[in-house]
Amino acid sequence: MKKYILLFVLLLSACSFPSSAATEPSLEEGSEIDASQTETSTQPEDNSQAVSLPPASPLPAGAVHIVALGDSLTQGDGDDTGRGYPGRLLDMVNAVRPDSTLTNFGQSGWSSDALINGDQGLESQLTRAVSELQDATSQGKAGLALVWIGSNDLWYLYEFGGDIDDAGDASDAQRFEANIDTILSQLRGTGAQVVIALLDDQSKRPIALKGEAFVAITPDEMSRMSAHVDVYNQIIRDKAAQYGALTVDFYSTDIFTNPATLYDDGNHPNQAGYDIIAQKWYEAITPILQ
Repeated sequence: MKKYILLFVLLLSACSFPSSAATEPSLEEGSEIDASQTETSTQPEDNSQAVSLPPASPLPAGAVHIVALGDSLTQGDGDDTGRGYPGRLLDMVNAVRPDSTLTNFGQSGWSSDALINGDQGLESQLTRAVSELQDATSQGKAGLALVWIGSNDLWYLYEFGGDIDDAGDASDAQRFEANIDTILSQLRGTGAQVVIALLDDQSKRPIALKGEAFVAITPDEMSRMSAHVDVYNQIIRDKAAQYGALTVDFYSTDIFTNPATLYDDGNHPNQAGYDIIAQKWYEAITPILQ
């Protein structure tokens, strides 16, 4: 058998294949245009650095159209009035920008994956928000997007992700970074201004400390979650800087640990909590609103 193989090799070496020289470059070109990469980058991890937008600038004069994207904290769970922070914030904005409008896309239970792709039979929040912002900016109206997402990403990672180790945390951070990149790039691509929230350490919320929900999360995983929110928040800061978005800080507040601002479930804010949350969003947008 070896004799036949040797004979075949000798025959190959004696022949000339002009197409073989062209084969290698074509393979390299194929790797460069992989669907997960951009036309200008051959390394997926460099894709997020390919675009950088200028810092947030003042909104055009006149009424503002606001879109709010997120989970239950945006939808307003825990607020018996049903207004959440977006309804309160709209009143504040209308005091200085009359006739401003708002669409609240927030959905309880949604993660950053759901926000992008849709869930529960509902279309992507991102797709709908982009469409509304494009309409607003095309008409010369100021567009403003508010993003508060990541809480459920953390809950689901440690509740349903199995035994999460350092590698699992690192993989999840890459997923979250890609999602935030997608969200901010598309929203800013409409010409609207964007504000994104830093997350609180939800391992310190009463619901987590008492083990009243997400009971599959172990004490070790709660510690991991506490550390992982720092990773998420750094991703949010970095991406906000890259895309010229503003940030609002909920990590440094006691809204989610203070009984005076918490709903009975020990997880969501109550009316007093949403009052403070709306004020913090308003303070964040003030530099571009006046």
